[in-house]
Order: sequence, then C-alpha cells, then structure tokens
Amino acid sequence: MLKFFKLTTLVIVIASGAGCASMVDGGPTVVHINSEPAGAKVSVFDREDKPVYTQTTPASLSLQRSHGYFAGERYKVVFEAPGYYPATRYIDSQINGWYLGNIFFGGVIGLLVVDPMTGAMYTLSPNELNCNLVPSTVAMSPEELKAAELKANPPKALKSTQVQNNSLKK
Repeated sequence: MLKFFKLTTLVIVIASGAGCASMVDGGPTVVHINSEPAGAKVSVFDREDKPVYTQTTPASLSLQRSHGYFAGERYKVVFEAPGYYPATRYIDSQINGWYLGNIFFGGVIGLLVVDPMTGAMYTLSPNELNCNLVPSTVAMSPEELKAAELKANPPKALKSTQVQNNSLKK
C-alpha cells in the first residue's frame, strides 16, 4: 500500500510540473518550404524582422513556435529567383490544441508556466509552404502582380472548388 501511495504521489508531482503540450507536442516545428521553380532563395525573418534562415528551396526548417513568454511567433518568408518577381508569405503561430489539455492534466503550472515558456502552447501554420513564383518577363503594376500571384497560388478552398468544377466539365 505504501508503494502504491508513493508511486501515485510521484505521478501527480510529475504531471503537475509539466505542461501537456510540452509533453505531447513540444520542441521546434519543422516547416517544409517549396517553390516553383525549385532552387529559389528563401529568406525567413522573425517578428522583429531579424533573419532566421537563408536557404534554397526545397527546404525543411526547424522554427521556434514562440517569440517569448506568451508571445507567438510570426515569420515572414521571402522567395527570390532570377527572372521572377519576389514573393512574400507568412507563417503564423496559433494555439496548440494540446495546450488545452492542461485544464485536465498539466494544471496551472502547465497553463501559466511550462507551455508558455517552452513555446509548446503554440503550433505553426502552415507547416508546409508552397509558392509558385511569377515570371518577371513582363512589367506589371502592383495590382497586376497581385492578381498574377493569386492566379499562380490560389487559396486552398479555391483549389478544391476548381478541382470539383474541372471534374464536372469532363
């Protein structure tokens, strides 16, 4: 009986001293970055516009989820390739669903200390970033470039609608 009590006490102490998201889904997030054409220079900047990475696509980058205590991160990703207009995309932090598990398992320490300090209270979205660059063979106004980028990179909801419409035409 004494062994059971000690074991139960140990489990409670460990569970209350750790954050749920930190235990289940902690650490940096790997984000996969692709471009068309491949081989584009990709530069990643944090929320203070400090450079974090400069690589060529395709790239898999390990990014921190937070920018400090209770501060989610936002990354600006700039794509550049000769013969193409530069393009900018963003990766944002969002509340990690596992963070809410602290209500049941990690307790106040997980909610207010562990997960906010480790950044595990956040997840990054998207975790795969694809960018089709627009050729710069023709000069475009900012409005025309924005329209061309939208056409080359339609929103995901639009892509699924287009696929449905194309399959109905056949």
